Amino acid sequence: MTKTSLRRGAAKAFLLASTLFAFGSPSLGQDADEDEFEGLVAGPGQEEVLIYCSACHSTRIVQQQGLSRDEWAETLEWMVEDQGMSEIEEPDLTLILDYLAKNYNIDRPNFPAN
Repeated sequence: MTKTSLRRGAAKAFLLASTLFAFGSPSLGQDADEDEFEGLVAGPGQEEVLIYCSACHSTRIVQQQGLSRDEWAETLEWMVEDQGMSEIEEPDLTLILDYLAKNYNIDRPNFPAN
């Protein structure tokens, strides 16, 4: 799969997830005011993911993905290059990629039930 086709696939997935979230957000099982991390799994990088990702979209979009570390890196690169997101500097970038690869990877260990 080429880098361009991966970006297009990521863009389609992002747009689909954004649309689904905007028109029918399922409950996370907690009152949003009670969950300061918006349903993100606890661990190193949780706060950074909340800060960087929720600046543009819901953390629910993050939680619904099932990407490898490389695919997360490509998605973040696509967001910077094509969507106008500010580049994430080190050490935050590595911390975020490690967190996403551990908690929201291709095995989807923390895929939201609702």
